[in-house]
Amino acid sequence: MSALTPGRPLRVLVAHNAYQQRGGEDFVVDAEIGLLQGRGHQVELFSRRNDELAHTGRIAAAVQAVWSARTVADLTHRITAFKPDLIHAHNTFPLISPSLYAAAARAGIPVVQTLHNFRLLCPQAMFLRDGRICEDCLGKLPWRGVVHRCYRGSAPQTAVVASMLGIHRAMGTYRDQVTRYIAQTEFSWRKFIEGGLPADRISIKPNFVDVPAGMEGERSGGLFVGRLSGEKGIQVLLGALDSVQGSAIDVVGVGPEEARLRGHYGVRLHGWMESARVLERMRAAAFLVAPSIWYEGFPRVIVEAF
Repeated sequence: MSALTPGRPLRVLVAHNAYQQRGGEDFVVDAEIGLLQGRGHQVELFSRRNDELAHTGRIAAAVQAVWSARTVADLTHRITAFKPDLIHAHNTFPLISPSLYAAAARAGIPVVQTLHNFRLLCPQAMFLRDGRICEDCLGKLPWRGVVHRCYRGSAPQTAVVASMLGIHRAMGTYRDQVTRYIAQTEFSWRKFIEGGLPADRISIKPNFVDVPAGMEGERSGGLFVGRLSGEKGIQVLLGALDSVQGSAIDVVGVGPEEARLRGHYGVRLHGWMESARVLERMRAAAFLVAPSIWYEGFPRVIVEAF
């Protein structure tokens, strides 16, 4: 690894396990790559997609979540070819796996890890169980999550995540092989310290957006933008609509709760939209509704609304 000289453009290898449905984390990765490139840094993306799981057996997928030999081989090859000054990791679950940190350490490359959710502390990643906040695994081995079937309602799948966390905690992976963590809010910073991460290696950096100028016109009505899932407070949203006679709201997004929203009085469902069209909707709305019931990180949608 070459010495990091202040003011010198960096070579940054961004690592991200992309989701099947693009969400906030995926957009953050795109935005950060654009920001770095716009400031003259050289950036390459090391990525795997969860679509691969459709062609992966359950046992193989479980093994990869704990340790991916493919990640070690592919990342080592990429490091040799690109010679990055540092690796900026976003999501590593499940296909990239914590083996990324070991491969980087062997090559002497520092790793910066952005903490988008609470996966390092909670198998379900959100401290949410049965629609309520749950911190049973905070600062402890996450076996309680297996008992409660917290990950996808499955004890075996939760056991895989709990094993990943337990093994790599015991190995000191998260303590010794990550140079710097990035939390997105002071609240999450405190939670990660409670969970055992070293306080002196966690920085706070909120998400950001680059919103182009647009036409401002007359505003009316409310707007919800996001994944249509339980943790985003869909039941809270519908309850609020039911309690205010004559109310209505535009809903942008897709997800497992879509059927519950479809046909509900006052809901105008628009499905998934490109970012430019979402911003148009925001410029026409009087207010944004964000009824999430979990410990949100730093939702881009709130920054866009501001």
